[in-house]
Amino acid sequence: MLWANGFISYETDIMGRINDIRNAVWNWIVSSPAMRTAMQYMLFVFISFVFWAFVSLNNNLQIELEIPIEISSVPDSTTIISDVPKLLNVNVKDKGMALLKFIVGERPALNLKFGDYAMDEGVFMVSNSDLRRKLRGLFENSTTIQGLSMDAIKLRYTNLPAKKVPIRLDLDIRPNIQYIIYGSVKQNVDSALIYSDRNTLAMIDEVYTYRVEERELKDTLLRTVSISPVQGAKIVPERLQLTIPVEPLISKKIMIPVKVKNAPSDVNVMTFPSEVQVSFLVPFSMYRKTIPMYAVADYRDIEFTKNNKIAVNIEEFPALYNNMSLAQDSVEYIIEKQ
Repeated sequence: MLWANGFISYETDIMGRINDIRNAVWNWIVSSPAMRTAMQYMLFVFISFVFWAFVSLNNNLQIELEIPIEISSVPDSTTIISDVPKLLNVNVKDKGMALLKFIVGERPALNLKFGDYAMDEGVFMVSNSDLRRKLRGLFENSTTIQGLSMDAIKLRYTNLPAKKVPIRLDLDIRPNIQYIIYGSVKQNVDSALIYSDRNTLAMIDEVYTYRVEERELKDTLLRTVSISPVQGAKIVPERLQLTIPVEPLISKKIMIPVKVKNAPSDVNVMTFPSEVQVSFLVPFSMYRKTIPMYAVADYRDIEFTKNNKIAVNIEEFPALYNNMSLAQDSVEYIIEKQ
């Protein structure tokens, strides 16, 4: 209880000090000639602004407004192929008071019901006169529509089901010399839905992304890639997520056995050493894994050799190994008849 009383007393003391500081600041503002002059100036500016706004709002204004466009009541079986314009610029004239809600408030959208303007030929058409008539309902009766940014709205639509086609990647990717593209190129979607008229759908069997070019890559590439549009068709989705794995190349050395090929069945060829060292570059994630491979000597080369040495080389090796190099290009041999 004593602790609580002490805390209340401490809190009361702090609040008292804050009030003292606030009162001191206010007294300084009121007593300071410079501050009084500044406050009088600000009051004059505010009164002037209010007077200017009052006069302006009672005068005629001509402004350009951006009106959002909405198409409603589209049937589930219908797909609009064309890009729907998001905004219609409207040049209007009226007293400022009548236009105030459009200037400072949220502008109402121009709502176009699909069924009112859809035609049988797969065309959605809103004429200039229809646009003006619909806009009249958004403004006051005194407002004059001076001009529109578009004469009409003409869109194409289809009631046909979508056609599913594969997405082809158009890539030109090159990593840095000390790096490698290792692993499969991944895309979050591998096919797209195409909406269009019957003739156009019959001509589309695949779609392509825009070309992606990168040089000197040193890290995995993550990219959003747009699908190249097809005239007269709507593609869903319009873009995809692309992942191209890039890893650094690490130097590695291992010993591999030497094998002799083309030796007769009654001959045994022994090489010294029986293993040779090979060095190569490998992707970082594969450094601790080793894929079996061999150094090969060709028995038919013996007749061309000197000093009982035969050439060795690597004929086959994993594609992920780069810059293969043997520590020696030949080995000694002994031939035994069986």
